Amino acid sequence: MVQVQSLQDGSLFVVSPKQETRFDMGNAQLFASFNGSGDVARLLLPAGIDLGGWRVQLRLNEQLLDFREAQAIGRLWTLRGRCARCTYTLISCMASNDPAVYQLLNVENHSGERLSLQVTIDLNAASSQEAEPPFATTKQPDFWRLWAQGGAKAAKPQPARLCVLQGGTVEFRSREHFAWVASQPPAHVAQDARSVTLRYDLTLDAGSSAQLAWGVRKSADREADPHPWREALSQAEAYAKWLQATAVHSDPLLRALMVSGLNAALSMYKEFPDNFCGLLAGPDYAYPPRLYFRDGYWTAQILLLTRPELVRRHLLSLARGVHADGACPSGVFAPHLLEESSLPLEEQQGRLDWLPDHIDSPALFVLLLYDYVSLTEDLNVLHEAVPNRPQKMWEIAWAALQHLLRRSPNGLLEKPYAPNDWADNVRRSRWVTYDQALLVAALCAGGALAAWLGDFAHAAHFRSAARDACAALNRRLWLPQVGHFANYMRPEYTEAHFSIDALLTLYFRLVDEEKAASMVRAAKCLQTRRNAEQPFGDWGVMSVFPHYGEPRDLFGKSAQPYHYHNGADWPYWDGVYGAVLLEREDDDWRYALTRWWTYSLEQGWLTPVEYFSPPYPPGGMLQGWSSLPAAVLLRRQRPELAPLGAFTATCLGAS
Repeated sequence: MVQVQSLQDGSLFVVSPKQETRFDMGNAQLFASFNGSGDVARLLLPAGIDLGGWRVQLRLNEQLLDFREAQAIGRLWTLRGRCARCTYTLISCMASNDPAVYQLLNVENHSGERLSLQVTIDLNAASSQEAEPPFATTKQPDFWRLWAQGGAKAAKPQPARLCVLQGGTVEFRSREHFAWVASQPPAHVAQDARSVTLRYDLTLDAGSSAQLAWGVRKSADREADPHPWREALSQAEAYAKWLQATAVHSDPLLRALMVSGLNAALSMYKEFPDNFCGLLAGPDYAYPPRLYFRDGYWTAQILLLTRPELVRRHLLSLARGVHADGACPSGVFAPHLLEESSLPLEEQQGRLDWLPDHIDSPALFVLLLYDYVSLTEDLNVLHEAVPNRPQKMWEIAWAALQHLLRRSPNGLLEKPYAPNDWADNVRRSRWVTYDQALLVAALCAGGALAAWLGDFAHAAHFRSAARDACAALNRRLWLPQVGHFANYMRPEYTEAHFSIDALLTLYFRLVDEEKAASMVRAAKCLQTRRNAEQPFGDWGVMSVFPHYGEPRDLFGKSAQPYHYHNGADWPYWDGVYGAVLLEREDDDWRYALTRWWTYSLEQGWLTPVEYFSPPYPPGGMLQGWSSLPAAVLLRRQRPELAPLGAFTATCLGAS
């Protein structure tokens, strides 16, 4: 059984790693996935090149070797093994910014005899099987039509083709060529239709050691450095030290959580052509490459404390997807995927949409802009020209605010009967506490931004609208009979269970103390350790309880109890819950912020997971927004920062 321990330095120590043990890493150019057998399971360039991976086998005098332990941190994955005659270590690493991965093998002969070691590497190209774009199978056919009519350069990741060149050199050939590099030539090369097998032979005299390094990098860099793995390893080690120095905590579990969360968020930052860059959601959402308004907001929280310049770049790229009227999709495609259009700019609106008209996106865009400016005092970004857009950043944020106000008659944001907010397998309508809370917070943020620009008249207008929206929230969506807010409500139906996303009302300080205390009491039903009605024991914090009561509002994974939005644990919502409890000095904060992490380690999951529940497969690994619990802990160590929700409390308390 795989056992995972949190070490004092913030790394994770794995006992008895298995082939299915997975560790993901990323930099600005690449995602990579490794396993407990030393294999590289996948190499994916987010621009759409899938290099495939390779399998590693070690044989000592014909005896197959395996690994007994592993250690993981940042862009380092270290496997260790031993037998009666030798010890061996395999380090997998990634450089800071290059699309390259390397592995370094070190073997020490402790016996009194000469040993022969064979290293066999089976290179496997990515599958070339034809597949529809991911959204062609959804119930949103317009997206595929827009994509096709825009002139798609790539509708799916392009697999690389393995080629053995003269002299035994191996290349992964795609839109860009990548070369296989090693510290010595292979003793044998064999090729079939989809794979190449390389064998390296090492001889170890008694008491000696031997090293072998290999990996893949761009073919154009082949002559730049004959030993590129040395610099890559140095950069990976420096990055690990930076993570450790940034995420300091006396508790090994909390430190490992902080290190892993910070690394996950940084791994999401990707750079594309056309000066488009920002935060992806995770490796499983890497293609087609798109920046999400929602995922990006929560992923950015820890980067605002550590690498705010990356958040600035994300905002400028994300702004390209805000429509002229302020409406926003769920995400924004990387523009290089589409051919240049001859249509006028105003007629190209929507070409970059990933799932159009998500009702929470405009608010999250304004809130992230506020968060960035408030933490950095960089007012210049508000006057920054947005690439490929005639408007500047503040004008785009202004349009988003006006869009929210137009959709909020009498102060209530009206959501259509559609799956167009974070719970995108649930057709919530007409009034949703989560969306209403974001409306209030965004209007408060808009008021602050306008005031910083000296536009006090409009600052007062936004603040007044925020107070009206907050009053509407408390008047219309509060359920006094149960002591908490409804999940959502329409004239003929009220979903009255407790939904974790309603805690945004406390996160942004939109309720009085009596209601806040009542909400905290009601939220305890989400803690599985306190909920005997759910049958799976203590496994984390459910997103809702009881489950959704109107079957026609559900589809996909959320149609199943305990799955997806219908009761799974989402670590980013655990972060919101934990932040609320920490500010109230409630002892349950530790459970909220860490149970998802301890459960993950019990399953052998080594990077932050997207969502999970015992009866179903987990979501994606190395998920960006699941860094929020780490952000909450890191922010707690910064007493100079204003408390969460202080800006809304000031806005709503103003006369």
